[in-house]
Amino acid sequence: MNKQSIFPHYTELFDGTDGVELLTIEGASMLHFADRGGDHSALLNPCRVDALVIMVCLRGRVSFTLHSNDYTIEANHFCVASASVLQLNSLADSDLYALVFTPDFLMGANADVGFIASMVSQFRTNVYVTALSNNELKGICRLFESLHLNYTSSRRSDYMNLSLRHVYCAMIYRIADSLLDVKEVPAVGVKDRSSEYFERLIKLLSENYRQQRNVEFYATQMCISSKHLSRVIRNFTGKSVHQWIDEFVALEIKNMLRHSKLSIQQISNELNFPNPSFMGQYFKRITGMTPGEYKKSGF
Repeated sequence: MNKQSIFPHYTELFDGTDGVELLTIEGASMLHFADRGGDHSALLNPCRVDALVIMVCLRGRVSFTLHSNDYTIEANHFCVASASVLQLNSLADSDLYALVFTPDFLMGANADVGFIASMVSQFRTNVYVTALSNNELKGICRLFESLHLNYTSSRRSDYMNLSLRHVYCAMIYRIADSLLDVKEVPAVGVKDRSSEYFERLIKLLSENYRQQRNVEFYATQMCISSKHLSRVIRNFTGKSVHQWIDEFVALEIKNMLRHSKLSIQQISNELNFPNPSFMGQYFKRITGMTPGEYKKSGF
């Protein structure tokens, strides 16, 4: 099993321990805790994760700390948050799954970049805790069962790792769909100005990235200076506005190369590049490959 775990502390302590299961690839991990009366006190130590955290409680009660606030989830509830440090405080008599995804994993998994960026932004300052209906719980449990049945072997091929990445992406969308079905989701935390700017930027990018790759355009739409926008976004996300634009565009090029019958010339036209050569240089700067190399690679 790949040891590049988001839970390095837990991996060293609990890999193979009765009642604690870890399933990890680079940038994504599942931690399953099923209390069987053993001593799991070390699991209660703080763990730095810097990632999107999704916790599903199937039995008992779980208390934890995120954003310096204490929370509790009960059976048939789940929690979504973007955390830097996760502190599990109480796990007695519980059955808990914790799914953790770094932003780099989410952005590199060819999921919808606008959707992922919005998720990370929303949960950076908010913790969502809500109940699951019986049907929702059954659907999510089937995904967990698939992980148990197909991926818990200590030896996995590259193809199995790639398959696991897609299963993790499916779980993100499945749980997000459950969130959308909830009419009123309790939110803890106050949305600050930086979060509002980022959400506005992502919305504008989703609408305009095919035609506009200029930071000044987005700053003007938001009625602020490009310098101020750039500073706020970098401080809030760790990435520049240029990097967010590049990720949107590069992901769209990947999707069009993989899933459409358009030629490189046609893709260049669709995305408002001066010519295919310019698009090729742009794509290689971001991905390290030309569009032709990417298409042949089978990624």
